[in-house]
Amino acid sequence: MMLQALIALADREGLGDPDFEETAIHWLLPLNGDGSLSGPPVQLLANSDAKKPTPKTYKRPFTSPNELSQGGRSHFLADNLERVLLFNPKEPDKAQSRRNSQLYFKNLLTEAAQSCPQISSNCHAVVVFLESEKNLQEARRAFEDSKAKPTDNVTFQVAGLNLLQEAELQNFWRKRRAKALSETTRSQRVCLATGFLSEILDTTEKIRGIPGGLAMGTNLISFDKDSFTSYGLEQAQNAAISASAELKFRSALQHLMPTGIRSLGESIHLHWTRDPVPVDVFSLLESADDQGVARLLESPRSGFPPSGTNPNAYYAMTLSGNGARIVVRDWLESTVPEIEAHVAAWFRDLGISSPDGSGTESAFKLGRLLYAMVREKIDELPPQLPTQLLYSALRGLPIPQSALAAALRRQQIERRKNSNDSDPKLNPARMALIKACLLRSTTNNPSNAMTPTLNPQNSDPAYLCGRLFAVLDRLQYLALGQLNAGISERFYASASTTPSIVMGRLFRNAQFHLAKAGGGAAENIRKDFEEISTSLGTTFPPSLDLEGQGRFALGYYHQKAEYRRRTNERKEQQDKQSPE
Repeated sequence: MMLQALIALADREGLGDPDFEETAIHWLLPLNGDGSLSGPPVQLLANSDAKKPTPKTYKRPFTSPNELSQGGRSHFLADNLERVLLFNPKEPDKAQSRRNSQLYFKNLLTEAAQSCPQISSNCHAVVVFLESEKNLQEARRAFEDSKAKPTDNVTFQVAGLNLLQEAELQNFWRKRRAKALSETTRSQRVCLATGFLSEILDTTEKIRGIPGGLAMGTNLISFDKDSFTSYGLEQAQNAAISASAELKFRSALQHLMPTGIRSLGESIHLHWTRDPVPVDVFSLLESADDQGVARLLESPRSGFPPSGTNPNAYYAMTLSGNGARIVVRDWLESTVPEIEAHVAAWFRDLGISSPDGSGTESAFKLGRLLYAMVREKIDELPPQLPTQLLYSALRGLPIPQSALAAALRRQQIERRKNSNDSDPKLNPARMALIKACLLRSTTNNPSNAMTPTLNPQNSDPAYLCGRLFAVLDRLQYLALGQLNAGISERFYASASTTPSIVMGRLFRNAQFHLAKAGGGAAENIRKDFEEISTSLGTTFPPSLDLEGQGRFALGYYHQKAEYRRRTNERKEQQDKQSPE
């Protein structure tokens, strides 16, 4: 079904030109009619005003990467600076291979000049330029001054004509490709993607841009070991695919690449729908746009789903590279209304109080959730976790326990660097993820379900222990002021895993802090202390499992946010009462 869905996308978008491919062209080299340089290289940018400008995209004559990998070949009219101008002084050992590629580039131009009389002089001008060492050295210096890369693609402009866009040269290439195809004989079998009897490919073309794959491209269908073959079939004959089907699903994948999510580990996450939709809820998971999330959450009450009620098919897939092969990490087939409902539920489950208690937040990017579990890089997480988190959101499924474990491990080791820092344990993204993990757990107790803000009626012992630990931390602050290493830094990890060992000792110390702290704030803390202690009873839990540690973390966070809310509220009241 995956290949059929991609083929349908290619048909819908009119993708799949067998003779040309969309390619980024970085530079335009202007020449005179005699083959001399007429000016410096022109950088081709799609949007020069963007923060990170991208090169312009043109239709370039297609040459199979399988041909290029044989060495001594090049693309027609536009190729990288290394092949066209021998521009890569750091790797002299490749000089002969580069010269062979350049010769092939010139031969294609000579062949085109013979077949295209109206533009033959322009093609000859490029050949003359490439055969002059003086011209090449001048061009290399100009590209070096422009900080060009050997892998940047370049094309030529001769006497004001961009050869890459000339219709006569494009027709020449189509005829050349058609002739080569007519001289190729292939066996006929039933295509696995279409179900029709067709000529079957021996090798499929490469797909560019897959994380972890090769720079020249990666194969979706590949057999290169005897153990992968059967019935005497070789290479791609083991998975019979026709040339037209392969072109369409490859073109569809290349079409989806620019809009795929790449920030979630070493994979790319692609998605599309059978019919176009006005609102893309998939992108909300990456961008977490406040207004978009708010509209999505409001849609059930308003009665207007973002994409209507049409049961439009929805597809998502995750790809990564393993050397020369593509690995399909996950595949999802659903409907747009179902996905919108799951994404809305995802953001509802993430809803959490802000650290100062002033409101709630639910629009958390997937990237922000991932970074809340690590010190610096997502690579610290299990490699499959980013993909699992994404598909938990899309499928409405429980979140893997490895995500809860990673978040709790990060929560336990967080500590202030100095007394002036805010509490790093009050990370709303991490708490939102912990809350979602608990709400989606199969063992979740509805009577003690985790709420976005403080829930005084929640009688879960782990949640109460977390609240009490926040009360003890607040008492210490009121009695002794801000310390570099208070009880939060010293005892959080042990208190959240084995409360009975730690909380009794802290409970006794709190009596001294209560006596030392004074004022109305201390009196409110005393009330919280007594209320939570009464609810807990005379004993603390001997140990807490992962979900118990999660409830402890939320109890701590909610109580701290409540204290900050009270403090801000008290300050506002004082400001109103103070004379101007």
